[in-house]
Amino acid sequence: MSNPVFSERAFERAGYSSGTDSMTVNGSIMKTFILGLVFALTSFVVIKYLPNFYGSIGGVVTVSAIAAFVVGLIISFKPTTAPFLSVVYAVLESIVVTVISILLNQQYNGIVFEAVTYTMIAFFTMLILYRIGAIKATQTFKSVLITATAAIAISYIILFILSFFNIRPDWFYGNSTLSIGINAVIIVVAALNLILDFDFIEKGAAEGMPKYMEWYAAFGLMVTIIWLYIEILRILSKIKSRD
Repeated sequence: MSNPVFSERAFERAGYSSGTDSMTVNGSIMKTFILGLVFALTSFVVIKYLPNFYGSIGGVVTVSAIAAFVVGLIISFKPTTAPFLSVVYAVLESIVVTVISILLNQQYNGIVFEAVTYTMIAFFTMLILYRIGAIKATQTFKSVLITATAAIAISYIILFILSFFNIRPDWFYGNSTLSIGINAVIIVVAALNLILDFDFIEKGAAEGMPKYMEWYAAFGLMVTIIWLYIEILRILSKIKSRD
């Protein structure tokens, strides 16, 4: 979901390298593009063959989501696994996100296009603000954002556990003004996490981190973008359900 993976500990775990074995900004961009391509191709396959699995789609999504979570944890704590596990993560997340998107688009026609558009706008807005120095990843900024992100992550875990007991708080799952407001705050936090991603890539390249950290950076950026997209999808569905 979020990116506590982009912390000082990531630099400590990675160490440093030099020469052609060092992480670069362009290399990180290329790895991000590759993961995006894997995500898109998987999505295409899911869309094509989804009708054949409608009876078991719930199980497929659940297993894929749990597997993606486990793979994400492994990558976060063992960055050296990123070159191959990040591709696995992209495939698993694509299955989950694509199915959710298809189901919501059937209910609210055009919602996926809107969510993708708003996600792209948020991404490029954060990139521009970062490049011009309007938002800087200071230590205070990082501390506050990581704390907020961790709080959201813990809330997600608690809500996930409660769902097994058929407890679904309206303030989170409903379409009330409070629920939409909370969703909006989460979107802001998710968007600001992109600043941490950009900062990590830039500093990682400047400090000569190992080449495999390009995959780690690409993985982290994908985590944030997917999180942002899902939250935008959620808030749009809540707003549309009120019409």
